[in-house]
Amino acid sequence: MQISELAKSITKSKIRVMYDLARKKGNVLSFTVGEPDFMTPKPIIDKANEYLSKGYTKYTPNPGIIELREAIAEKFSPALGRQIDPETDIIVTVGATEAILVAMQTVMNPGDNIILADPYFTSYINQIKICHCQANLVKVTEENDFSLKAEDIEAAVNDRTRMILLNSPCNPTGAEIPREELEKIAEVAKKYDLVVISDEVYNTIRYTDEPYVSIASLPGMSERTIVINAFSKAYAMPGWRLGYAIGPKELISMMPKTHDVTVACVNAPFQYAGAFALKNCDNEVREMREKFRRRRDLVVSGIDAIPGLKCFHPKGAFYLWINIKELGMTSEEFCFGLLDDQNMAVVPGSGFGEGGEGYVRMTYASDEETLSEGIRRMAAYVEKINKSK
Repeated sequence: MQISELAKSITKSKIRVMYDLARKKGNVLSFTVGEPDFMTPKPIIDKANEYLSKGYTKYTPNPGIIELREAIAEKFSPALGRQIDPETDIIVTVGATEAILVAMQTVMNPGDNIILADPYFTSYINQIKICHCQANLVKVTEENDFSLKAEDIEAAVNDRTRMILLNSPCNPTGAEIPREELEKIAEVAKKYDLVVISDEVYNTIRYTDEPYVSIASLPGMSERTIVINAFSKAYAMPGWRLGYAIGPKELISMMPKTHDVTVACVNAPFQYAGAFALKNCDNEVREMREKFRRRRDLVVSGIDAIPGLKCFHPKGAFYLWINIKELGMTSEEFCFGLLDDQNMAVVPGSGFGEGGEGYVRMTYASDEETLSEGIRRMAAYVEKINKSK
């Protein structure tokens, strides 16, 4: 049977590879999939159940129910520095993943390219392939805090470049692009007439008192930026698959067409629950962030104390990006060995692009007891490696 070249070109995420291996082996400490371990706050669950019991089980408008779009507009208008129109500037999607793909499909033509940091989140590269486009990769390094630089972006621009994809705070590294660099990147985008996708799903999980800055809030950027967000991380709702995109109506108005033939609309009761969460659950978001902060401090100090390992100190999200280069092995060798020897699963950095080789990603979205045991197991494994040299 013929299989399309596109289907053959799509590679399975190494996050899912390690996740599946851990599930098959059983009794494994798994720090693979990026999802909060917290239960979705009960008031949100109750609100979804309320709408289910009332029979809100029909199709909704393609862009999403107006109640949710109004709540998104109210929440984000101050942060983005403009009055967001809920009727024209927002689309509700099946998670942030669909929002990013539909945004690409709306702007890109086959053969176009999009500038992307390397290392990158695993889904991005396959989404670009689905659009029959090319990723124009820009290496980010530990020496530069894994932050994209405007001068490197400009050097990567060519006559087929149409987009820049930003992810800040970043999965997998936990890096954040500072305001002064965002301002420079904005100038590059305007100079070359590029659209920006700004993946901001971790914008509430940051470990600084400095206010979050979206590139869409900078002068001249609201009309060329599509902001992507979701409920998965901030509200511990990964399985609800509820995301959204905010942007100029010229782009957002075209997105429901692709969205319609892909999923039609998002689960109706969950949309009402999302509107409730945006209006009523700021305290729960803050409480979860503070727990993530304590966990970050625990794993950073624990991993840095292991001879042969060092980690980038994340500024946001809930991932530890661990440098294993001193051990003299590939990231896959390290991860498969750790799984076999210690029944512990983390993700090889090579799964996040060539720039990820020499690193592994460990999510710290687990309770402190589990994280402490994970640190102990990793230390035991690294000790064996060091003794074998």
